[in-house]
Amino acid sequence: MNERQAMEAFTKIFYDYQSIRDPKYRHANLEDLKDQLVVLYGLKDDLNEIKNYHDLINGITQTIRHIERNAKSEKPWINVSERGINKAIQPVVKKAGHPVEFPFEWKDPKSGRSCYINDNWDARNFMVMDVVGYMLLLKEGGDALPKEPSFIFNDLSSIGARETVPSPESSDDQDQMSVLTRILSSRFWIKFTDSDFKKFTCRDYTSTQILNLLHDTSKVEFKIVFPIRIMEKEGPKEKICQMNIFSRPFELWPVDKDIRNDGIVQSREYYILFNTVLGELFVHNLLSKNYDWIENRFYMLPAGAQVFYRQFIIHNNYPQISLNLSTIKERLHLCDKNTTNLIRTIEDNILKPLRDHGFIDSYEKTNEGLMGTKFIIHRSKKGNQADVINDIASISTEGSGVRKGGIGGS
Repeated sequence: MNERQAMEAFTKIFYDYQSIRDPKYRHANLEDLKDQLVVLYGLKDDLNEIKNYHDLINGITQTIRHIERNAKSEKPWINVSERGINKAIQPVVKKAGHPVEFPFEWKDPKSGRSCYINDNWDARNFMVMDVVGYMLLLKEGGDALPKEPSFIFNDLSSIGARETVPSPESSDDQDQMSVLTRILSSRFWIKFTDSDFKKFTCRDYTSTQILNLLHDTSKVEFKIVFPIRIMEKEGPKEKICQMNIFSRPFELWPVDKDIRNDGIVQSREYYILFNTVLGELFVHNLLSKNYDWIENRFYMLPAGAQVFYRQFIIHNNYPQISLNLSTIKERLHLCDKNTTNLIRTIEDNILKPLRDHGFIDSYEKTNEGLMGTKFIIHRSKKGNQADVINDIASISTEGSGVRKGGIGGS
């Protein structure tokens, strides 16, 4: 092979490699990469002085290692994700250029009824609800998912009756022992550590960051239209519950465990009590098996991609979903008035990350129809839910650390 032929071979491999969609380790064919690497090594005599030649070898080598490392590593941790929270709560964030007055009102897309929130709520708050919900299920099932569904509320009237009962809350002047006694004597509660939270999220948060996340989630109050699974003669059926009072998702009680000499808290233990109306609706849906599944790598996606997936994708079984630009803008409360910029944001920060990380297969944009720009999302159809649960439960519960003295232990 002469120098010209070597350069032609190198150029072909170079462009083939560059055409692989990012992240390359998810979309490349391992055997093809290994074959290309063999060819590149054979071109060393002719191309050894060319920097791009060595960069390409290094890039392909790193991608091969990444693929092989993923193949050998443990299967990903997967959390349950309760459907009511994902369906009922819309992301609302007060930031520069996006004026929001709290309590913020929006209309439920199905019933048209008013919903209210009194503080910020974004992708991280949804993540917290996934984590604490899964921890509760594991506690209720004794270090495993409960085998049979159960229900807190018998019908919508029983929920209305619950709303008339005040939810007891801790006050700052209560001592730690009295608060913990109340929590441990309650029906639905969990306890966990910083390391537990990091394992369930696959995020390396500090103890202070975890405390702030939990606190910020616990203090938000909602008065929303909440879908809840009710058992009827024909079987469980989802009903719409109109909340008549504001309610928070849970009550939080942190306990400092490791404190440095300078007063900085290194680690904490957290008690969470689901003693609010919204908290009990949340628990009811979890116990009735009204949930889906999310891998913890999902939490690494851009915030917009995460909330879009929760609003439009996770809780349905459609292989194709059509969404108007106006619907996406309204449900995600996007404020960009420039249509071109808005479309670019949706593609770059939402649809492309979901596609590149395998949460959707593909998407297309069209201007056909009366509603203007529309996105058509394609995805693989969900498998049988029972099969999914049986497969995933063996991954995420084995060695989870949920035991006596661990999450929710006594």
